[in-house]
Amino acid sequence: MSRRLGARSATSTTMGTPPVDATDTDGPSHAPRAGAGAPAARRSGTRRRAAIAASSVAAAIVTATLSGCASGTDAVTNSARTTTNSVSGSVGSVTLRNVYVAGPADEGGTAQIISAVFNGGAEEDSLITVSSPAASGGQAPSPSIIRPGGGNIYIANGSAPTLTGLTEDLMVGAEIPVTFTFAKSGSLTLDVPIEPPAPGASAAATAGTTLPATEPATTSPATASTPPEAGAGTPGAGGTAPAPTAPAETAPAATAPVPTS
Repeated sequence: MSRRLGARSATSTTMGTPPVDATDTDGPSHAPRAGAGAPAARRSGTRRRAAIAASSVAAAIVTATLSGCASGTDAVTNSARTTTNSVSGSVGSVTLRNVYVAGPADEGGTAQIISAVFNGGAEEDSLITVSSPAASGGQAPSPSIIRPGGGNIYIANGSAPTLTGLTEDLMVGAEIPVTFTFAKSGSLTLDVPIEPPAPGASAAATAGTTLPATEPATTSPATASTPPEAGAGTPGAGGTAPAPTAPAETAPAATAPVPTS
């Protein structure tokens, strides 16, 4: 009977509700907890990435807003640039390097073109003029002749090639097409950026643009001062010679104490 009862109990257990094992009870109870923690970690990581992305977008918007503030020639963002963009190019035997327009410049004014021009040919060449759709005219640099195997460096001191009669405001960070016309090498057009000039220089051309580089040196000689110096420095044979003998007359005064002894 005990065996049959055991068999019946086993059978009833099999046919009824499946027995729950201790290991099975613990397993399902812990599995959802582990599964529930993983999505939470994923959600936390997703939130961090979303916060970083939002910060990046906000920074980009601030940068775009600041760049859009340069609405005038005196805008603060125009002077905030610390680097100088430039372009280079070549035509014929002439090579232009570090080319940029000194700005900002107002409509109706002038703008100098900073550059270094080199002549790699066997004959001298010259920069005749510069032109741009943003200006009604152009002025050749001084000096304009580029010797063979050499070159000229033009800075914003009034001697650089200059755009005159600007038809628009030239803002720092923009670009304008500029055509350089040489006597022998021909013409070259570059998209030239507008950048602040070097410290101590002016973006506007000065009155000295038409003066040659050697002109100030002609005012340095002062030969007229040498004759007076020669006359003043040469001692007269009869006039100044008695002057050293005047102290010799004081020698008798030294003999005066002899009678008192």
